[in-house]
Amino acid sequence: MSLFCAGRVDVILLCLLVSLVGVGGGTSAAAAEADPSPRHVRVLWMEQPQHEAVVSWTTHAPGEAHRLYYDTQPRYGELDDYAYEAGDLESGAYTLRSADRERFGPGYYHHAHLDTLEPDTVYYFVAVTDGEVSEEFHFITAPADDPRRVRIIFGGDSRIAGDEPYVHEDRRNMNRRIARLVEQYPDILAFAHGGDYCQRAEWRYIKPWLDDHELIVTAEGRILPIIPARGNHDRGIVFEEKFHWPGRERDYYYTTQLTGQIALITLNTEISLGGDQRTWLADELSELRPTNRWLFAQYHKPAYSSVRGIPDGESRRRNFVPLFEQYRVDLVCESHDHALKRTVPIRDGQPDFEAGIIYIGDGGLGVPQREPDPSRWWFEEPGFAKPTHHVHMLTFEHDALRVQAFGMDGETLDDFTVEPQVQVTAEASR
Repeated sequence: MSLFCAGRVDVILLCLLVSLVGVGGGTSAAAAEADPSPRHVRVLWMEQPQHEAVVSWTTHAPGEAHRLYYDTQPRYGELDDYAYEAGDLESGAYTLRSADRERFGPGYYHHAHLDTLEPDTVYYFVAVTDGEVSEEFHFITAPADDPRRVRIIFGGDSRIAGDEPYVHEDRRNMNRRIARLVEQYPDILAFAHGGDYCQRAEWRYIKPWLDDHELIVTAEGRILPIIPARGNHDRGIVFEEKFHWPGRERDYYYTTQLTGQIALITLNTEISLGGDQRTWLADELSELRPTNRWLFAQYHKPAYSSVRGIPDGESRRRNFVPLFEQYRVDLVCESHDHALKRTVPIRDGQPDFEAGIIYIGDGGLGVPQREPDPSRWWFEEPGFAKPTHHVHMLTFEHDALRVQAFGMDGETLDDFTVEPQVQVTAEASR
């Protein structure tokens, strides 16, 4: 896969040596260890996607020279034609148990931090390790202004149900669906993932996830940047190496300023919800609300569950929901329960069709689905819940946010529109 960037580039390389599992049989450990070919190329966004991204790739051999070649025009892998090159990367490695290495072979991660990108620009790139060149890929940086229409993909729970990580056809089919959506709607900016990427944050599970994630790349080589949330199955250093960001100040809670007036807050339900995270959320919402027409949130464990018992969401309802309501968040995206849902608009613990917030979810990117409890008050019409694989597409326009859920075969499972909770002028965002 590929990567993009312009201007001065600060590059951080972190190599992670861990066990590999071949998908559907795969390559022997000995053969994998000798292969420096770049693979699993992906792009990560966090706070300022107009100007920053992390591009990562994997090799099965440590290699000695790792470089990115990139340009604002396609160069089709002809290295001498690229305008920019980033090299001389730092490296380091973690070594696992010899038994894991003997069974699965090694894997090495490489991360490039690009921090002087131009907004709303297509970047073409190739990753190179020891002369082995990846395909040319490209991605598009976020716009700095407030364009008339942008879209975001949201979904969660792409893990398997048991311990066999080798073949996961439902996840692959959902990834193919996302690629088709990107091809159909080129104004999709990024992929907000609500967590639980795989069964555990171990290389034997993450490697197949990365293999399958390559299916999201379009036929033209476009990579959709990931905006990651952390789920309960994502504990461990291997998750942090998959989504590495240099100098990260907080534990996977942050704001992504998608455009001049659209902000996504990502929260972490796997750490304390009160204390530092709640204080940060209050401060962040207070700062963001006056200047953003659209303000929405994502995290893993739901406040308004579709499957689990009602008490399960109490901590989110106590720590997050009052702040969402105080600062009039427009939409909340949840995961974890493995069913498709849309709640009624909610405020003060009851339906409020004038000023309430709708919560969508609850994780359908390939994980086996569960039977929800449709009797809960937050699923009264037009709310609902049902077990079906799904991915959401959020379309932001000036005066309306359209929320659509699509099934594995492209069928429309839900379609509704919300108006902005707060009217913000263009001048207020400057």
